[in-house]
Amino acid sequence: MSQVGINNIRFSGSTWDQVKEASILADKLGYCSLSLGEAWGQDAFTSLAQLAAITENINIGTSIVPTYGRTPSNLAMTALSMDSMSKGRFFLGLGASGKLVIEGFHGETFHKPLSRMREYIKVLRLALNGEKLNLDGEFFKTNRFKLTFPPYRSNMPIYIASLSPASLKMTGEIADGWLPIYLVPSRMKQSLDLIEEGAKSAGRNLSDIKISPQVSIYVTNGNEEEVFNKERPHIAFYIGGMGTFYHDYMHRIGFGKESDLIREAYLNKDREKAAKLVTDEMVSCMSIIGSPAQCKQQMDEFFNAGVDEIRLVFNEDNHDHIMESINSLAPYI
Repeated sequence: MSQVGINNIRFSGSTWDQVKEASILADKLGYCSLSLGEAWGQDAFTSLAQLAAITENINIGTSIVPTYGRTPSNLAMTALSMDSMSKGRFFLGLGASGKLVIEGFHGETFHKPLSRMREYIKVLRLALNGEKLNLDGEFFKTNRFKLTFPPYRSNMPIYIASLSPASLKMTGEIADGWLPIYLVPSRMKQSLDLIEEGAKSAGRNLSDIKISPQVSIYVTNGNEEEVFNKERPHIAFYIGGMGTFYHDYMHRIGFGKESDLIREAYLNKDREKAAKLVTDEMVSCMSIIGSPAQCKQQMDEFFNAGVDEIRLVFNEDNHDHIMESINSLAPYI
């Protein structure tokens, strides 16, 4: 069944009271999920714990938390506590992040991130399912310990934010869901094929993995050029400022020439030029923009291409307009 959630409910410029107000509204209107990520700002879990306490039905989870920021055992304790408090509404979204963040912010060595992710999830699965943490791995050597409280349920969903071919195959092998950003519905077959290849190698099917992209949305009745200009810097930042992953990904989906120019400008510290080099086609392919009815049509393009859940990202700083947008989309979810 096609579902619509909200990612990064902690909107830019919003007060915490406004975040709670938006979360309660999303729960009341029937949105399927609220998710928060982590970079180098506020953490995700303390915020999500409070949102779990003030909502009743909506799923609560992380969009992307870096696996280098916590040990898998520590993360398992947090996740299981969240799942118990929310009565089985919690999910985990994981990512490796990148060398700049992991080494510059966390002070950890960014080494063999995919191999480490695979082991990390092995430890997580043991803990999340109430088993002893016996693993003699390359990165984690755990033994004897078992959590002292039972899981609220078994098999808590784990999503992976993956882009590279190798990581997409791994997602198909070991994850419950895929968390891409800048997904283009008409150009996602190659990624789905890689996920399916990984799934089949592990005796699974593509249908076992929930496809849940995070998609920027702007509900508007005009001023589309202004909206396009709001989104361009976000895309430019990922291409130019977040390592090579997104730059390489843009090449794989047919935006290689544009991506090269954007990255060159960004690395030359001309962020304004980098943003201007993000084309209208790139914005329109990767974002949802228009009236509520037009947004519904664009969401259907994602669902028709194989997406299970869209996590909407409101990249705006006007709380009243965001609340209006959440309300106006409700009839279409």
